[in-house]
Amino acid sequence: MRASMATISDRILLLLSIKEEGKLTGIDHIFEKVRRDVSFIEKKEIGKEEVEGAMKDLISQGLVERFKNGFSLSDEGERTMEKIILEKEGELNRSYVMVWLAKKYYPCVASLMLPFLKDRAVSAVKVFSGKRDPVRDMNVIFVRYAKYKPKPVFLTVDSEDKLLSLVFDHCIDFIPYVHKIGADEPDFFILDLDAGSEVMKSPKAFDFIKYVAFELSNLLTELGVEPMAKFSGSRGFQVWASLDNSELRSKGDLFKIYRDMTIAIQSILEDRLQDKIGAMVSMFPDIVQHGRKMTTSTVAHKKKRAPQILVDWSSLKPMGDVRAPFSIHYKTGLASIPVPSKEILHFKIEEAHPLRVIKNLGVYEKAAKIEKCNPPKLILSGL
Repeated sequence: MRASMATISDRILLLLSIKEEGKLTGIDHIFEKVRRDVSFIEKKEIGKEEVEGAMKDLISQGLVERFKNGFSLSDEGERTMEKIILEKEGELNRSYVMVWLAKKYYPCVASLMLPFLKDRAVSAVKVFSGKRDPVRDMNVIFVRYAKYKPKPVFLTVDSEDKLLSLVFDHCIDFIPYVHKIGADEPDFFILDLDAGSEVMKSPKAFDFIKYVAFELSNLLTELGVEPMAKFSGSRGFQVWASLDNSELRSKGDLFKIYRDMTIAIQSILEDRLQDKIGAMVSMFPDIVQHGRKMTTSTVAHKKKRAPQILVDWSSLKPMGDVRAPFSIHYKTGLASIPVPSKEILHFKIEEAHPLRVIKNLGVYEKAAKIEKCNPPKLILSGL
């Protein structure tokens, strides 16, 4: 079913809704942005009097407030925006919608995100209207430094206020390092499941990825590691853990140790999946074949691994980064949320819409608890 066509009034409300609280917007700016978006979507020109007429209607409805130096959204206007987003998201300026979702969403999850951001360098993804198509496309900037002079200083997010100040500055996605600033070892152990191009052609691709994530999560539990499964925000899953590094430091480079552990775990995971090959061929006939491996830990040779799921260790390196739990994926607008291990197979992508996440936050809050645990003895003994 096609979304309802967005009106001039809808576009005005969305524009005002992404402005910082207390900031007034002049009619010339409103007209400029609304005229631009209407001309791209509806292929027609509108006059300033049409925008001014819509503004008068919005003021009379109590959705917009007029001040001496400009206009702002009222509380009632803010409440109205959620309905407009749900009904007409596809017709509205994509970057504006993303910023609106971020402003609505992040105050609810900031406290849950902070443990994954504190004390480490963070890249914040800032979005603006696209240059060629300002409505459907976005211009994206990765902000990696808080300042550049007299020398570069990493961007850090050590408080909820800092996180929200970045959101108000149009940052919608947060990607921290896997290690703390100044540390020479990772403190997150992350196994990223990346499906090859042949897998993704199947209508059951996401179900297959979920199945592998479920088996990987169970395997880590059996190896004595407490895992946290996380939807990537796009098409995949990751399995996280926090390991006690004290037993590992004597073995040398911890980044290499983590990568070696990943390779060893992938090998055991593949054996586990092959033991169920009959059932898996029945469940995923266009993906799984007898005599062919289902997973790999070989990052190179992308074409060769096209029919497999890569258990990716490439973020486990100095300055390696990963999308934070609860962060909004800037390409999809979906939240990268922790999922309870027992719910992985039942998870549906639409559950990751930020507005739905807010309503079910208790479920994800419990899933996000990641306790430090010993590295897997079975793997450790072989390194």
